[in-house]
Amino acid sequence: MNGNSGHNPWNNFNQRNQSKSDHFIDSIEEEIRDENLQKMWKRYGKLIVYTVSALLIGVIVYNMWQRQDLADREAISSRFIQVQGAIMAGDATTALAQLKGLTTASKKDYATLARFEYAAILRDKEQPDALAEYKAIYEDKEVTPVMRELAYIFYVSSAIDLMDAKEISRNIDAFIEELKKNYVGKSWDLLAKETLAFCYIKKGDKKMATEVLETLAKTTGIPEGMLERTQTLLQTIGE
Repeated sequence: MNGNSGHNPWNNFNQRNQSKSDHFIDSIEEEIRDENLQKMWKRYGKLIVYTVSALLIGVIVYNMWQRQDLADREAISSRFIQVQGAIMAGDATTALAQLKGLTTASKKDYATLARFEYAAILRDKEQPDALAEYKAIYEDKEVTPVMRELAYIFYVSSAIDLMDAKEISRNIDAFIEELKKNYVGKSWDLLAKETLAFCYIKKGDKKMATEVLETLAKTTGIPEGMLERTQTLLQTIGE
């Protein structure tokens, strides 16, 4: 029989010792980990608690803000519906009073919309105060650039209707220069070009008015109503 075959008692002994040694080492490592955790907790425990608390409070506040924001927007929307009702009923006085209150709404987008509506009603009533309203919007740095551009274009188009001949004569060159430099080619390009053409017509420059209108008529995507106005103006100038 081979001397190496069979059960070797030394193997069992070594295995038992190895097992005890591993267990002892694991126990020491666990104690070290616990001790390190305790040290970390003593050093950073308060910071961890404050951080977690801040995160929880932040989530709660954000959810509350979302609910309040939605409630505010619903309330403002309801007030806009009332304004539209007054406008449809032809009650401009009531509509103006309601819109005046909305121009100071906490939601800037709704406040800006209310200011546009307010100015539009004044313009329809042929009141020069409409110019001051449009001017105030485009000079307001808190209003988005796109809305400020639109306000300026409405300001110029309203000025052509509401200013007297002397005022128009004093301002017309500045209107033309500003439209060409800062508004033609921008977000409201079609509306700006149409307004520019009206400025040239008011100035008596039929050549430049025709040039702008012909460019406008060839523009892809021009609304049907604007195209009809453009063609009518070209025909009128030609005659």
